[in-house]
Amino acid sequence: MSIGHGEKRDAHLKFIRRCPCCICGGEPSEAAHVRFSDAKTGKVSAVGQKPGDEWTVPLCARCHREGPQAQHKSGEYGWWMAHRINPIELARRLFAVSPDIERGESIARQARRLAPWRETA
Repeated sequence: MSIGHGEKRDAHLKFIRRCPCCICGGEPSEAAHVRFSDAKTGKVSAVGQKPGDEWTVPLCARCHREGPQAQHKSGEYGWWMAHRINPIELARRLFAVSPDIERGESIARQARRLAPWRETA
């Protein structure tokens, strides 16, 4: 279920932006929406529609959209696989602790160890 507009949405996005980048640890972060679907986890995204704000993770501008290896400059799913981070699990964990910034910072810093993404046969 997606969170609605208004204060709750704004508070969660502000929380995400206060967390360090889950790739490089840099700050400030942007709220990067996880756009792909994953039937195994129940996350479904309609084609052409922005996902709910609960599906956001912290990425600095360089990792998100500006750097030569930025997430926006490559295929999203493969980009996350290359970084061995499951962004759906990360977004769920962050949403569960929002707006507790101390817990959010810890989760973002430990993103690579939380739920490593490995290709399965």
